[in-house]
Amino acid sequence: MRSALVSFLIFAWMPVMLFKPHIGVLVWNWVSHMNPHSHTFGFATSFPFLVIVGVLTAAGMVVSREKKSFPPHPIIIIVLTYVFWTIVTYILAFEPSVGEAKLTQFMKMIVFAMVSVTVMQSPNRLKGFFYVMVLSLMFIAIKGGAFTLLTGGGNRVQGAGGMMGDNNQLAMAMAMLFPLALYLTKHYPHKLLKWPAIGAAVLVPFAAIGTQSRGGFVALGAVLFMLLLKSKRKFLLIAVAVPIGIGAVTFMPDSWKARMQTTENATEDDSFIGRVAMWRFSTNLAADHPVEGGGFDVFYVRYLTPDYMPVGYRMKAPHSIYFEVLGEHGYVGLFLFLTMLFTGWYSAGTTAKMFRPYKETEWVGDMAGAIQLSFVGYAVGGLTVNIAAFDFFYHLLITVVLCRVVGDRIVEKGVTKIEKKSVLAPAKKGKWKPPTPAARPQPAERVPG
Repeated sequence: MRSALVSFLIFAWMPVMLFKPHIGVLVWNWVSHMNPHSHTFGFATSFPFLVIVGVLTAAGMVVSREKKSFPPHPIIIIVLTYVFWTIVTYILAFEPSVGEAKLTQFMKMIVFAMVSVTVMQSPNRLKGFFYVMVLSLMFIAIKGGAFTLLTGGGNRVQGAGGMMGDNNQLAMAMAMLFPLALYLTKHYPHKLLKWPAIGAAVLVPFAAIGTQSRGGFVALGAVLFMLLLKSKRKFLLIAVAVPIGIGAVTFMPDSWKARMQTTENATEDDSFIGRVAMWRFSTNLAADHPVEGGGFDVFYVRYLTPDYMPVGYRMKAPHSIYFEVLGEHGYVGLFLFLTMLFTGWYSAGTTAKMFRPYKETEWVGDMAGAIQLSFVGYAVGGLTVNIAAFDFFYHLLITVVLCRVVGDRIVEKGVTKIEKKSVLAPAKKGKWKPPTPAARPQPAERVPG
């Protein structure tokens, strides 16, 4: 039944994509982030929905006569430069066939991002792109958060599949989602969704905690810390967050507490030591191949073990976006990746400051500000999680670009400054006049006799 329902929802929109490619972008966005087919049983589980949606969307871009433009934003430039370098390193890789699947997945995601930034350049389309992405992930957060509360945190929250099938990657997605969920509590799509949005936002941290991922827990902590620094209501936030945090930690079982406490004794934790060994593998390989690295998924080329792997350890995932990029694409790739991350973070911050002062573009500024906090979670949590090719991160990057494009167009049409509420506000405009005092009652005159 679920398989038929998901198939119907996707197939029903396919004819429309030929004439309205932005519909194809929204469907792709939904399927890639929520993975609805992974929640089904039957033919829909393995059906190539994204391939068909991508082909129809590309055809729609050719058929559609609407004006299309490619914004020359610094984020776009650095992303395409980084993508070009990954292709070079793939060609020069030790075993290109090992990284072929990762390259293919990465290129699909980049092509979708470039298509999105080309056709979603209007306020309603930007809102649609953002809402579909966030609500798709919030569906997973609601399930995971409710599962954590109902089971007392005794069982681990796992993703249905895709990039978030691993609990560490799912935890990272939830940590990055939290500021975006808070954005929806202020700029909800409909007034009836205000309280559901608040309830869903509360469940997001519980979903992250329920994954029992230490990297996700640290990422969530970094997001909360930055949120506290940027909030204008710091004391209110502390008054609400501290009791909830203490209650959540107390509520979790001993197995969860024991796992989190291993971060304090990292040098004695076998899992952490194994990750350090993989980081040494990346640095050893980069020492011999500093420019091009080893290519996608070089960590699974077994014959490199004697040359670069510390003695006594076996090769596995790199468990760090930085060492992942270093091993795969060398120091040049790491420099481009760090530049891309910084450019996204900086652009989000400047975009937020630029558009928040205006009534018509306040929602754009708040959106960019929320994404900036998500980048903080990605940068911190990525220290111990290998998600350098995480589609959520790249989709947030192009969302920042869309925020700038849409905000500029609204400003060009004329915007209104947000007036600060003040008793003297009318007086500043020259419209305030002191009230005329009420006339005092006069004694009644006596009428002569």
